[in-house]
Amino acid sequence: MIQRRKDYSKKAPSKEASKIYIVCEGKETEKGYFEFFEGLSSNLKLIIIPPEEGTDPLKLMELAKRLLLSETARFTLDFQQHDQVWFAIDTDTWEKEGKIHSLRDFCAKQNEKIIEEYDEVKLYKAWNVTQSNPSFEIWLYYHFYDIPPTESELEEYPSIKSYVHNKIEGGFNYQKDPVRIKDAIENSEKNFWCQDNGNPMVFSTEQHILGQEILKFVSSEVTKLRNKMG
Repeated sequence: MIQRRKDYSKKAPSKEASKIYIVCEGKETEKGYFEFFEGLSSNLKLIIIPPEEGTDPLKLMELAKRLLLSETARFTLDFQQHDQVWFAIDTDTWEKEGKIHSLRDFCAKQNEKIIEEYDEVKLYKAWNVTQSNPSFEIWLYYHFYDIPPTESELEEYPSIKSYVHNKIEGGFNYQKDPVRIKDAIENSEKNFWCQDNGNPMVFSTEQHILGQEILKFVSSEVTKLRNKMG
């Protein structure tokens, strides 16, 4: 079980805080990672939404619609405050099945609706997809390494998850290693390549885009924690 950090006083979000909703495939890995940044800034309210009925991108889309867009929505979206929704998706077989493409289409249509319905809202992308190939673990890998792994390195491991766990000494520590997010952004961006269809190539991830959005609010706090942890 991933434990929360205990080395800082959690800040309550202000009334003007921007909200970032992260709808993710993982109930522990992604959730444990993003929870590190909760409460670091009073200007940001970070809400992680784990899967309820499977990790299928279309099921996550339906979950987001129910929680954010329905008449019985649990959460609110304030586009004037530039609230954002991010789907953190693994490539898996979803790419071949066209489900990630359908999710991206849904997000594009939601963004178009904002433009049509809210004239006073400055143009921005409220609904987003951040895809990792093959999985979220490649984002964790880039917190420590500035070149991608090789296929030969992975041959002796059953999965990218087990490879990353062994590659990072002691495994990824969710209570302290996310302070390396600036390194991860730089390394991920440097090693990001797209296929002709727009999907990330193997060992590429779009997580640096979401990381940059989070860092806009917590950069100074992350730097302090990095210096404190050494």
